[in-house]
Amino acid sequence: MEGKIIFPAGEYEGEILDGKPHGKGKLTYNGFDVYEGDWENGEQTGKGKYIWSDSDSNPKRRHLQEGDIIKGRFNGKGKIIFVSGDIYEGDIVDEDPHGKGKMTYADGRVEEGNWEDGEYIGK
Repeated sequence: MEGKIIFPAGEYEGEILDGKPHGKGKLTYNGFDVYEGDWENGEQTGKGKYIWSDSDSNPKRRHLQEGDIIKGRFNGKGKIIFVSGDIYEGDIVDEDPHGKGKMTYADGRVEEGNWEDGEYIGK
């Protein structure tokens, strides 16, 4: 069933089962941040995309993260596009680059190899 649910922090539109997001849907947080993707029993799980603002003072500065989600957190393969224009593609653990991946910086530099807790540690 398609529908809408209003939460204190935002508004969900999409598939609903037993009063919870379940299937494909979109949650808009306070009019700025947006999650679109898979839901299971009210939890973000599966494939998804999250667009969030850099700060409350400048909601037009946006980041994008997409990929595998387990229990509401990005884990697995994914992509992060930073406000700076830097783009990371590869393994993600708890929403940070971790494992094998490639960062292409806005200035053209590239770091490809192993990452740990969001930091490049080399090949």
